[in-house]
Amino acid sequence: MKEIIIRVDESAYECVLGMLKLCQKVEVVGDADCVVTESNNDMCVAKAIRELQTNKVFRHAYDYTWIMIAFEQNVVEGMVGFKSPQAFLDYMVELGIEGLPTRVTLSNTYSKTYGDYPDWRFENTQDLHEILRRKNVVKQFLSAFNRAKKG
Repeated sequence: MKEIIIRVDESAYECVLGMLKLCQKVEVVGDADCVVTESNNDMCVAKAIRELQTNKVFRHAYDYTWIMIAFEQNVVEGMVGFKSPQAFLDYMVELGIEGLPTRVTLSNTYSKTYGDYPDWRFENTQDLHEILRRKNVVKQFLSAFNRAKKG
């Protein structure tokens, strides 16, 4: 028995399923929507986020906000910002990222962050160590993202 994974444009999906049904010894065991990528940026984002999760860089659910804001502020080369926290979460889900915060968490944290990276100011903390830690989430993401692009 062999297993084949194919990607099919939505316009050809029904046609391909029809052809497969004609083959008596072929069984379609599943199908799913997939992220369409124009480059490998999406894969690099996913790999970088998973690396940060593995390394326990995200200490709080709201730490994903710093990545979302970095995209918005064009800190991550080749990536664009999102129209809303929900759009960012939807993107992360499409990439297969698990353990994400809620939209409310991202939105509340976003509304308490001012300025442009790396000169962010935070309404909810004045602790210099915490401010540095938040900025370092982005630094570590950028490093992981760039390693993924090279690898």
